[in-house]
Amino acid sequence: MATSPSRPRLKPIHPAYRLDDRVFRIGAQLGITAEFDDPEHHLWSLVAALDGRPLPDVIQAVQRQFPELTEQDVLDGITLLDQEGFIEESFPGAESGIGARYRASVNYFSRFIGVAGDRFAPQRRISGSNILLLGLGGGGSNILTLLAGLGPASVTIVDHDVVEEGNLGRQLLYREADVGRSKALAAAGAIAQMNSDILIDARQQRIDSVEDIAALLPGKDLVISAIDEPPFVAQRIVNKAIVEAGIPCVFAASQVSRGRVFTVLPGQTGCFDCLNVHYSQRDPQFVSQFAAFSELGFDPPSIAYGPSVFILTATIVDEATRVLTGYAPPRSLGTQFEVNFEDGSAFAHPSWPRLPDDCPTCGNGDPATWEVFGHYLQQV
Repeated sequence: MATSPSRPRLKPIHPAYRLDDRVFRIGAQLGITAEFDDPEHHLWSLVAALDGRPLPDVIQAVQRQFPELTEQDVLDGITLLDQEGFIEESFPGAESGIGARYRASVNYFSRFIGVAGDRFAPQRRISGSNILLLGLGGGGSNILTLLAGLGPASVTIVDHDVVEEGNLGRQLLYREADVGRSKALAAAGAIAQMNSDILIDARQQRIDSVEDIAALLPGKDLVISAIDEPPFVAQRIVNKAIVEAGIPCVFAASQVSRGRVFTVLPGQTGCFDCLNVHYSQRDPQFVSQFAAFSELGFDPPSIAYGPSVFILTATIVDEATRVLTGYAPPRSLGTQFEVNFEDGSAFAHPSWPRLPDDCPTCGNGDPATWEVFGHYLQQV
């Protein structure tokens, strides 16, 4: 510990219990449980005293039971428990400023935050954030539902479409009575009933250009892009807008039985056009495959299974939360994080770098240098 905690406590999310007179255990989940061989009960005494009382009182309580222990011995014990991830600063009274709705989220964040951190900080960051959500289909509508539970300050939602009966099997934000209504307006009404503290700015509009998105970006902390039409072009439009504005974006896409998430931090990670250049440089078949697919004009039917959509959208919103708060490292920076719905596995594709000398969007590259950009059906 760089500095001593003020009021350290054992995290309430972890049980502490004796196995016998010599050994005790903290935790009950595989991977975050530890056993301690403590024949003299020194550490067990410390655990019992870590109930949020001031640090001098903790030291005094342990020394009262074991006078031979020094103050440094007690501090070393606190450091050991902190390294195992079992203690936190108590922050008396802080819960009253969060509200009951979000306390379970704070308890989750506490798993990742040690005694030198603040488990309330991620929720405060979420509650002060302003998010732009592009698309309210199978991905976006369920993303918005999850955001309602997290409680950002505002969400601007954008979709040009109306609710259709065929949406209801997977877009569970909507009701039968919403069929024929604007998705944006129906979604705004639903979220108002879920979490009235969130300011919803509903826009019934189509995204056709970088300028369409740029007009929505002022004041935003994060973009979540759940639009995919026209294929690949939509991602290029969003990518250029967020790069020019310097605002992070979490992108999402689904295939038949897999989904992908990737995140662009402008100026830090490779952007979507860096990915185009990267593949052009390293995969001799990339351009021909992309050209063939683009010329095909393939228009697949809707492919979506509700439970799989939920797996993907949960991954997207968690990634957005990681990017916003840093409670844990994001998993899709400069890589495509893929979720396999068939077996529940997930993995990261090989990463791609930022290419400031070659990329025409986040760097100084010339798009004419790279054949792939000429095969996009709409130029950006």
